[in-house]
Amino acid sequence: MGRIYRPIIVSANGCEKLTVAFIDSGADETVISKEVAKELRVKLYGVYRSYSATNHIIEGNFAEVTLKDDNVKVTMEVGVSDIPFKSDYSDEEGVEVILGVDFLQEAGIKLDFSK
Repeated sequence: MGRIYRPIIVSANGCEKLTVAFIDSGADETVISKEVAKELRVKLYGVYRSYSATNHIIEGNFAEVTLKDDNVKVTMEVGVSDIPFKSDYSDEEGVEVILGVDFLQEAGIKLDFSK
């Protein structure tokens, strides 16, 4: 089984961007790139800090955005950082959103790996 990617629209402040998201069932929290946040003109606040699966520190800020596709629309607080997207330990070229377990729970999405 490979990685799970999906097109997703991220929106805030009347702006929206269609981009690629990686569903990361090992990530507690959803993170968007600083570039997406900048394009959406989101207001950044607070201090976001998390650890990746490879134990790298991910730091940034928080923002509130809406994430949607054909089946799901969720407005939530996300981390904003380029660390998981523009680093030597990321091979997710083109990905600008990591959908974490918080998104999956909020959207009521269940992953079934039994097949």
